[in-house]
Amino acid sequence: MPVIKIFCAQRPDTDACERLAQTLRDLCIGPMGAQPNAIQLMLVPSVQMLDGAPVLVEAHYRDRPDRKGPALAQFLQGVDQAVQLAFGQQPRIRSFAVEQSTLGAVR
Repeated sequence: MPVIKIFCAQRPDTDACERLAQTLRDLCIGPMGAQPNAIQLMLVPSVQMLDGAPVLVEAHYRDRPDRKGPALAQFLQGVDQAVQLAFGQQPRIRSFAVEQSTLGAVR
């Protein structure tokens, strides 16, 4: 964890996807303090948005004291900027802090 899912109607070109992935990794490692091998990034194209924003981002991460306040704000602002740059559209972003005691995971 973190797990970032991006739902969109059309995927950006390959170069934009690579830049987006690198920026998201940097944000996970930097402000969120994630281990590189714990990051999961997903792009889910061909989603038919019936209403709302054209791009939806969900970020799930382990709830820790160092991932609140300024660190979370920096992370979310960075995600917003990176997604807008890649897609040329303003995303809706939702973040979910998962309590460690409720998390079950393999690898």
